[in-house]
Parts: sequence; structure tokens; C-alpha cells
Amino acid sequence: MLSAVRHALLLCLAFALQTTWIPRIQIAGVVPDLVLLLVVFIALTSGHLQATIFGFAIGLCQDTFAPTELGLNALINAVAGFGVGVTRGRFVADAIQVRLTILTVAVLVHDLGYYVLHSNFPILDVPYLMFRFGLGHAVYTAAFGFVVAGFLRLRRELIPV
Repeated sequence: MLSAVRHALLLCLAFALQTTWIPRIQIAGVVPDLVLLLVVFIALTSGHLQATIFGFAIGLCQDTFAPTELGLNALINAVAGFGVGVTRGRFVADAIQVRLTILTVAVLVHDLGYYVLHSNFPILDVPYLMFRFGLGHAVYTAAFGFVVAGFLRLRRELIPV
């Protein structure tokens, strides 16, 4: 129960940062996806059920900013959380390289689903969009996740709980 409350609060913080501060650190039109990073973290630590529920809920909050495609972010985040949560038992996800690979693949699948299902993008433009934005988005989110994981590890070592 306490972890669910912690996850909800962290997702609210991530959503607030994603909509306010994160756009200021864009590189070539690409920003890291803090919300998806947290959904993947929830999936790796708590499993597919919590990741699916929290991914859907935070995706619905994201959809309020783009009401023409209401439900798209909710669906994509829920699927990403479910997919990572279901496959977490098949990998030893303790190594940072494995977690970053899982995160990168999750972002690529998330973006592919978004570009395919979004009504403003013609299906023939999806390969270009994946090459132009999807790869950069995945790499930037993984690099951001690596930095956050490093800070969390440092905090854990300096301030033991």
C-alpha cells in the first residue's frame, strides 16, 4: 500500500516536471520522457499490475493536454508498463545495462505505438518519425535514466535508510 502511494506521488511529480521543466532541456526537438521512465521503473520493481494501472492513470492525465487523441497516451503507457512488467521475470534486471536496454526498448515501442495510432501522422511517415524522433527520444530518456539512477545510488550510499 505504501509503495502504491509513493508511486502515485512520484508520478504526479514526474508529470509536473514533464510539463514544466523538462521541455527546457530539449535537444534537437527531443526531450526525455520522465513519466515513461517512472512507469518502467514501477514495472521493474512492482510488477505489471501496478505499472499498467499507474501507466493508464498518468497517460490519461497526459491526454488532457491533447484531447483530440483522448486515451492514446493512457493506452500506450499502460501497454508499456504491462509489457515491461510481464517480461521482468525473464531478465536479471539488477544490472544497470539491462535496465537501460529495457528502458530503451520500452521507449521505442511506446513511440512506435504512438506514431502508428495517432491520427495526425500518415502511416508512411512512421519510419521517418521513428528515425528522426524515436531513436533520439529513446537514447535521451535512457541517458536521463542513467543519470537519475546514479544520483539515487549515490544518495543511497551517502544516506542509508
